[in-house]
Amino acid sequence: MESDFSYQAPRMELLFNTLKWMIDFQQIGITVEELSKRLDLGEWETQHLFQEYLRKDPIRFVQDAFSPSLAQIKQTQAQLSIFDSFGEEREESLSQIDLDIQIIEETPEEIRYSIFPYFLGTVFIASHESGICQLTFEDTETGSIRLRRAFPKSTIREERTELNELAYMVLMNYFVKTEDLPVIPVSVKATSFQLSVWNEIQDLGKSELATYETLAESLGDPALSRAVGTAVGANPIALLIPCHRVVHQSGKIGRFRWGSWRKQLILAIEK
Repeated sequence: MESDFSYQAPRMELLFNTLKWMIDFQQIGITVEELSKRLDLGEWETQHLFQEYLRKDPIRFVQDAFSPSLAQIKQTQAQLSIFDSFGEEREESLSQIDLDIQIIEETPEEIRYSIFPYFLGTVFIASHESGICQLTFEDTETGSIRLRRAFPKSTIREERTELNELAYMVLMNYFVKTEDLPVIPVSVKATSFQLSVWNEIQDLGKSELATYETLAESLGDPALSRAVGTAVGANPIALLIPCHRVVHQSGKIGRFRWGSWRKQLILAIEK
């Protein structure tokens, strides 16, 4: 994997900086030619870069990123007849991430973390013998600091592990792979209520959005929407537990622990 990093890392950094620039400076009308000049790549290379990691071309990404309906909850289309069939022309759906999420019963003795390049920003992945316990973005919070606050009694050091690399492999295929991906064991500090919220979020498919209110209703108590919001914000496993798919009832993207701009990027890629 190390040898692959020498090729992948600069490409992902280039794409990350470009995507953030497109969001920050509202590049709504940009053309492939203009984007290619900024990237200092040929037009074919520019198209290939987006397809490689996003599974869509740059103009389609722009259209989705700045669509007024980006964060709107989809309404189910009424079936008029038993002979109606919807969705026959849908694009091939992406693979669903399958997590086995458990609450840590005892403080792990040892936790190992790794830092990986990624086109949505450098990621920090930590695990112990029972599963992944943290996956965060380094540009918004220092992963090792958060990890030590959560596990002050554990021995923590930087080291590549099979679990860390498995989680990273799933991340690399998150937006592009259509076959089933391996189940990721996740073992985190959490309350039973937080776990129930995260499991509800985990059941959301790509391009399927929910609100705090609808999540509370699915948990059996509409009055829990504020508590649901707190649980969503406490999620320690970015992207794989897709809290980015929880939006405001108003159709606004809303806040995101790792930046609203990043949430806009992810939703646009998944749209």
